[in-house]
Amino acid sequence: MRVSSLMFSVIPYICVALADYAVKQCPCDPMYCRVHKYSFNQEVAIVAEGKTDHTKWLWHDITTVIATETVSESKAQKLMCTAHQNHANFAFTEKVPTNTNTSDPALLSWLDKVIKKRDRLYADYVALDLLELLGQCQADNTHVTEVLELLKFIVTKSFTTQNAELLCIVPYKPPCYNGDCSLSKYMAEHCAAFITSPESFITCDTNTNCIAKATMPMTSVVFGVELYIDHGISPDKLIIGIPWHGFDYTCVNITKNKKAGGRKDEMTCKFAKENGSEVCDLSHRKKISLAEIKASYPEQYKSAKSHHFQKIYRSDYINVMKNGQQHQIWYEGHDSLLDKYMFIRSLQLKGMVIWTGDDLSAKGIEDDVEWNWILHGLFSKGEIQEHDLNMAGTVAGVSVACFVLGSLLGFAFGCALMRRRMNRRGLRLPFHKDEEETDFHDDDNTL
Repeated sequence: MRVSSLMFSVIPYICVALADYAVKQCPCDPMYCRVHKYSFNQEVAIVAEGKTDHTKWLWHDITTVIATETVSESKAQKLMCTAHQNHANFAFTEKVPTNTNTSDPALLSWLDKVIKKRDRLYADYVALDLLELLGQCQADNTHVTEVLELLKFIVTKSFTTQNAELLCIVPYKPPCYNGDCSLSKYMAEHCAAFITSPESFITCDTNTNCIAKATMPMTSVVFGVELYIDHGISPDKLIIGIPWHGFDYTCVNITKNKKAGGRKDEMTCKFAKENGSEVCDLSHRKKISLAEIKASYPEQYKSAKSHHFQKIYRSDYINVMKNGQQHQIWYEGHDSLLDKYMFIRSLQLKGMVIWTGDDLSAKGIEDDVEWNWILHGLFSKGEIQEHDLNMAGTVAGVSVACFVLGSLLGFAFGCALMRRRMNRRGLRLPFHKDEEETDFHDDDNTL
């Protein structure tokens, strides 16, 4: 009895001590240092690399923020606080080892590290990067069995509770090997959602001609989504990764394709191969963020007359000269982004992941238009507001506004005059002049 009494008397002190410890570990208000798991019908998630001040992002419609492995733990903690404070979920990425030997101590050590990191960061989700493990190219059927065993091991050992849901970063198309697509179906049972990586469009490139092309071709987007759905993956499991960056290609040969009807000529840029082999030399392709493009080529970025729009890829590109060398820069501009957002919406997919928020936010660059245009219009309001209006649209908008304003003012003045007249002449009984009117019938042919 005394032992029981002692235990009950000690429990409050233990709770206080634990609470004090949690407060010391929490970098913000303790109410934000817990798993929240907010639920959304559609996701507008943001990948963060820790390169810019995330507090300046427009958080109003961000549903989830995902910290990459490049984000330090101290920054990740602050990012978690900001996310939870703005009623958004927090997640971090972890690249899954390619070692499929489940008895390897290194794999157990990796799992232990991920679990402890999840607990320290109060993460709502863990985003497992499966790209390297699954592979972008064809593999033999034994690889399917090995990957399945590894995934089962990871899930059963570490992610079996509701507080450890997984987001699975996957290629833009299902990882099928010689017709075996069982991996996708198994992952769908244990992944809260699939996030397609925009990097997967170029990771395993079959472009043997080494031609500069879109970072995220719309044709491939449609093809990949259709394959996932064909293999039994529900649309509400698919979150499409959208790049806020492009690639700058150094051209060794460029060809002009003449267009009729006064349309701009399209230019095909070829870059070099490795030492005369058939393998493309990817050192001639440099990643470039939207912030860099806007800062370096503001006129080409803003004006449709100064950049090209490839109708098959549904993507933008510009041609520039640097130090006497021809370059071609492919990126996702307003038109190409709009196509992808509307595709996500039309198929009622789970949502989109912007890759990355840091690729747009940069010191000295005005990016409010893109944040508003991209985030606030599509899912929350059901439509996208176009900010880049031409002169004709502006004039038309002003005309309509003037007409509406004039109508409202006329109505208001009319009501005021009528009320003044009635006050002067006094109120009259309804229909008091009916006897003065001539009688008529509905069948009167003169009416």
